[in-house]
Amino acid sequence: MKHTTRRLFVLVFAAILAVLGVPANAQYDNGSLVGSVHDASGAAVSGATVTATQTSTGIVSKATTNDAGDYEFPDLKAGIYSVLAESSGFSPARATDINVAVAARVRIDLTLKVGAAETTVEVQGIDLALETETSERGQEISNYQTEALPLVSRNYSDLLALVTGSRQAPTAATTTAVTSLVRQGSYNINGQRSMFNNYMLDGLDNNAYGESNQGFDNQIIQPPPDSISQFQVVTNNESAEYGRSSGATVNVASKSGTNQFHATLYEFLRNTDLNAFGYIKAQSGTHKFPKPGFNRNQFGADFGGPVVKNKLFWFVDYEGFRQTLTPTVVLTVPTQDEINGILKVDVQDPYRPGTYYKAGTSILTSPDVSPIAKQILGYFKQLPSQCQIAPGTPGINQATGIDPNNCATNAPFTDNADKGDLRLDFQQSEKSSWFLRISDRKETGINYRTLPGPLDGQTNGRIRILDQQVALGYTHVLSANKVIDARAGLSGTRAGKYTLSIGENDIVIPGLPTDKVVAGGIPSTSISGGFSAFGRQSTNPQWQNPSLLDPKINFSWVKGRHSLKFGYEYEHLWMEVQDSNPLFGSFTYGKGYSACPTGAGTACANTTAAADTYWADFLFGTTNNYALATFFKAHLLQNLDSVYAQDDWKVNSKLTLNLGLRWEYGSPYSEEHDHISNFDPATATMRTLLPGYSGPFVNSYSGSGVYGKTLVNPSLGDYAPRVGFAWQVAPSVVVRGGFGTSYVHYTRAGSGDILAINAPQALFVSVAQPSKVTATGYRTLDQGFPQGLATTFNPGTDNITYIPKDTKDSYVESFFLDVQKELAKNTLVDVAYIGNHGLKLQGFYNANQINPAAGFTRPYPTWGGYVGTTFNGGDITEAGNVFFSHYNAVQVKYEQRFVQGLTLLNSFTLEHSMDNASASLEGNTPSPQDGYNLRADYSQSDYNLPVANVTSLVYDVPVGRGHSVLGSANPLVQGVLGGWQVSAINTMQGGTPFNLTYTPNSANAVSPQISATYRGANEYRPNRQPGTLVTTCTNGHSCLSQRAANGTIQYVNLSSFVLPATKDTNGTLLSPFGNSGRNPARSPNFFETDLDMNKRFATGLERTSIEFRAELYNVFNHTNLYLPSSGLSGTLGSAPTGGGVISGTFEPRIVQFGLKVVY
Repeated sequence: MKHTTRRLFVLVFAAILAVLGVPANAQYDNGSLVGSVHDASGAAVSGATVTATQTSTGIVSKATTNDAGDYEFPDLKAGIYSVLAESSGFSPARATDINVAVAARVRIDLTLKVGAAETTVEVQGIDLALETETSERGQEISNYQTEALPLVSRNYSDLLALVTGSRQAPTAATTTAVTSLVRQGSYNINGQRSMFNNYMLDGLDNNAYGESNQGFDNQIIQPPPDSISQFQVVTNNESAEYGRSSGATVNVASKSGTNQFHATLYEFLRNTDLNAFGYIKAQSGTHKFPKPGFNRNQFGADFGGPVVKNKLFWFVDYEGFRQTLTPTVVLTVPTQDEINGILKVDVQDPYRPGTYYKAGTSILTSPDVSPIAKQILGYFKQLPSQCQIAPGTPGINQATGIDPNNCATNAPFTDNADKGDLRLDFQQSEKSSWFLRISDRKETGINYRTLPGPLDGQTNGRIRILDQQVALGYTHVLSANKVIDARAGLSGTRAGKYTLSIGENDIVIPGLPTDKVVAGGIPSTSISGGFSAFGRQSTNPQWQNPSLLDPKINFSWVKGRHSLKFGYEYEHLWMEVQDSNPLFGSFTYGKGYSACPTGAGTACANTTAAADTYWADFLFGTTNNYALATFFKAHLLQNLDSVYAQDDWKVNSKLTLNLGLRWEYGSPYSEEHDHISNFDPATATMRTLLPGYSGPFVNSYSGSGVYGKTLVNPSLGDYAPRVGFAWQVAPSVVVRGGFGTSYVHYTRAGSGDILAINAPQALFVSVAQPSKVTATGYRTLDQGFPQGLATTFNPGTDNITYIPKDTKDSYVESFFLDVQKELAKNTLVDVAYIGNHGLKLQGFYNANQINPAAGFTRPYPTWGGYVGTTFNGGDITEAGNVFFSHYNAVQVKYEQRFVQGLTLLNSFTLEHSMDNASASLEGNTPSPQDGYNLRADYSQSDYNLPVANVTSLVYDVPVGRGHSVLGSANPLVQGVLGGWQVSAINTMQGGTPFNLTYTPNSANAVSPQISATYRGANEYRPNRQPGTLVTTCTNGHSCLSQRAANGTIQYVNLSSFVLPATKDTNGTLLSPFGNSGRNPARSPNFFETDLDMNKRFATGLERTSIEFRAELYNVFNHTNLYLPSSGLSGTLGSAPTGGGVISGTFEPRIVQFGLKVVY
């Protein structure tokens, strides 16, 4: 701890020295103002003094025109400005209300007339103009929009949905079945993984670095909407000053104090009684669906003003959040017959071959039923009344015994959060300015159990998040054409989840850990056939505590027609990670040990496994797999260095070239205590930095060099060129285009790519049981886990992690061409072709996968087969940068601002996104069906959205004082009809792609040890019947008519598929890989309108008003169906009988009322 603290102080001190001592500049969260000054004849006026004054603070910046009459302010704080040009012999010219947006290059040309009197040119109120100076393509979102538009979560990042090419990741969606925190700020933009976006706040790195994103937000600090000055989303051809990742750059400027005092107090309220019920509810029978509960209070305040006018300013905000949800959770639980051991199929006692139990008789009379299973049955008897499914219920499948989706319950989830920011701005002199921001966020969520007691329902349990950030900035104008801008940030997150079962020891299973941090409850338990999993969540407890130091120094220099920028950024990341799982074990039941043997005849007629067969396996305690992991905390270290050069070259008055080159170096993870190991395929051994291990471990510690600390060679060739142009072909038309390369250094994919969480220091043990329970080495549920299972390495059972030594960083090549047309003042239309190509993208697969095409052999059959042992190899999770993607789109944008009171943005996207591995944390996982045939997974991306149209508008109703209608209204009329504002967001888009998978028999499973897809478990797909439709309905309306008695919809046409058989008629093992393509269909289309009606009342107090807001999300209560369940179940070799069911929707109509006091 002392070592870490000392290092922290050294790094902070070094960062401050860098800020104070090195000249540099970049725009960060600022903008540029450029233009030219001419006389009435069009001749350039050189030596003219141009003054830019920020309206809100009175802060003044000065520039001088060059020989061509050009001027530039390369680094202005985002805001509204007036610009004054002066030259001897001419009357001054002024432009007012000029909006300089974050990272924008705004052009204002001024004309001087001979004379002494000041003139005002007609450039007043420029909020939206042609982008003639830059080839960056993106979207500015103003404070006016963030405050006015309806935001269902009141998170500014939800406005990323307004950007062309953007869609919300499934893990960020709020549905009726959401029982925990969603991942805020998760958006796929232009076909990119949401983790590829780069969030910046006040010019500094604001990305969440938790490997599994336990902070449940893609950014560390997310200020309230009222505390954001504005933000810009750059989606194409960003300047070379931006890097680190290949997706969008979201550049946010926090709000500052001004020369006037401003304050806002607010509260927003939601209540269950105001909301619509929603569509998924039982129509008849015993399956009762209670109304989901939703109660929220969101309240806060912000204050700002001057300490010394024109000199020192302050701004502070606070927001509290209190929410209780009781969403509807649909489960498949055992029926009362199954709980009593009465099954629909004949079964065999697996311990006593020849002893059979006929359908309709209870197997609980058998002396071989597991005592632990009986204990667990006692908790199933405590299911709520609506989940106690009596015999004879119509939904029970008479062939398999299961009653799918038979339990609908409300699982409470509470979420309490507090966050705040303090910002100080100091104008030290006309040439020097500083800012300091301190931000803090605390959140605690409790995801209560969905099943009684230790059955749990695999919930997240208690979630704790603490985010903190300090940002410091310094800007110094060296001369009229040289500016320094330097920043330093320090961020920290403490985030994790902890099961509610800790300390509960009513059910004791031998061999489990007794550490009080881990022990308690029932291990994660999965039973094939369609039953909902129960027990603890396998990945719980889990935490990631990343900290980031981010100093950056830059320099800009305006030289003639060239605006030059050079910069350097250093990022140091250190992070404690506990992501080993399952720490408290897991069991799966799916072998069918209880199935009747061939030849038993009528005495035991069921020779194929069905749901009740697998339930019998559970009752007998005959698992087909058990797993356990080591409790281990890794302390990861990583550095990122980047340098860039950018030249924005104004070739002539019509053409600008944007030329840039960036170089980045991101080191592979090292570990503070050298807990690093990696598989070596050349020798089939494990290389480790730690001494003292024998067998398959080879010590490779060198003590120096990147490889010597990480066992992966660094990528030193990450050069990222950026080339673009802006050509003003006519006064109202600009053609722009560009090409750029961007690299990815952080994937945040969980533990699958962390070599520190690897053998020998961290073991992932997964044991595939023998084919018969009477075989040597078979362990029952009651025998539990062998002693020392997770402390002694065994290559035959332990899953290891492998990153190829010469892995190169992922990168994306992006390109676009667009045409902007100015239709009128503050009104534009933009039509663009957008494309990109992702290369060396990361995915996960088994490097030692059993290969059915090669006689079910492994490429490393002797892995671990050191002297004195024999193993048939073990599974090896490879984090391989070998996947790829393609994206092509037509994007059309119409935008107007403050045109007759209406601000409107319409974004239309027609796209085709393809890849062979989409991202972790996106809803699906980047693991293939067959690690030897990655191209077979090439299909539409998990986030392919063929068509989308999003319209947002803010309309100041022109009625009442100051407007054309009732402009002189009396107080009573003004109080009723005046001061109204209407805003709305309307979304229409195609459905989300989904995959269909199944679980093969363990006899032909090709990765017996890997059970988690984020570690490369195979995504087995079924066979597709030719000439059939994948779905039972083609749109939401036709699907709604298919609601079953239990309220769900069978969306996938099960007769279109066949689950691959295990063996052919000769008893030969068959390949488990089906011929169905990945992501064969999409969910129904999505339509939603969110509406806000805002009434402002005057209070009679100076500059004080009250706003009442009525917000209706999904105002028309349109039913938007969510993704179906992707796992298919049934008898292998036949059509599936379960899966592909929609049991949830996006939110129905939600009503929220808000009240603001604004000063």
